[in-house]
Amino acid sequence: MNKIVVANNKISSDSDNIDISNGVITFKKDGEYVLEYVDSGSYKLTFVVSDRIKLIETSFDQELEINNRYVVDGGELKVVKFYNNKRVCENIDIDLGKELVKVDYHFANICREEERYTININHLAKKTYSNIQNRSIAFKNSVLKFIINSNVGEDYIKSVLDQNTRIVTMGECDASISPNMFIDLDDVSAKHGSIIGSFNRDDIFYLMSKGISYNDALKLLIRGYIMANMEVDVDTRVKIMQIIDMYWR
Repeated sequence: MNKIVVANNKISSDSDNIDISNGVITFKKDGEYVLEYVDSGSYKLTFVVSDRIKLIETSFDQELEINNRYVVDGGELKVVKFYNNKRVCENIDIDLGKELVKVDYHFANICREEERYTININHLAKKTYSNIQNRSIAFKNSVLKFIINSNVGEDYIKSVLDQNTRIVTMGECDASISPNMFIDLDDVSAKHGSIIGSFNRDDIFYLMSKGISYNDALKLLIRGYIMANMEVDVDTRVKIMQIIDMYWR
């Protein structure tokens, strides 16, 4: 497995397919990579992509301040990220620097305390593609904020932008989504969606009508909601399922 571990302000990897230097991680070969933050801290990483890369990122039970940049100079980047942390302040930039490059960004989290996310997608060439999908569960009394900024300059025609952020609240909490698109031309395709709310009671009652308890019905909905956004390896999937089982027994 191409694994990257971030701990004690250091980056380590067991893979010969990665170059690591001064916080810059360069992928030398296409494939699937797994990155895990294993301790709390402040991190600033740059990922350089010039091929077809899938990057699975996880963090569990940490307090994080993250300022990362994804530089896509060729090929396609797919980020699949799951967090279950104490506190997070994350600011990321995604730079799409060459014609026809793509990013698929799939994020899911369970927010227990306070988490704030700013995602800046910078279309810096013609015919670039971005697909940003966020799915969150926010516990009672938590704070969860998303700011998503898609930026397209006037010369970068035929670009495609998609944002979709959903927050399911489990009681009263402070949740907000700011979906912003700053576009300086007409010849693009752009759409966004933002939803904050709870699970549909009809869905829960339907499952209960089949003999499923309320807690099990809720757990099924949460599993489907979270895992629909997560194409991950077996080990990561098991961890996510264990966390869901821990909260909704």
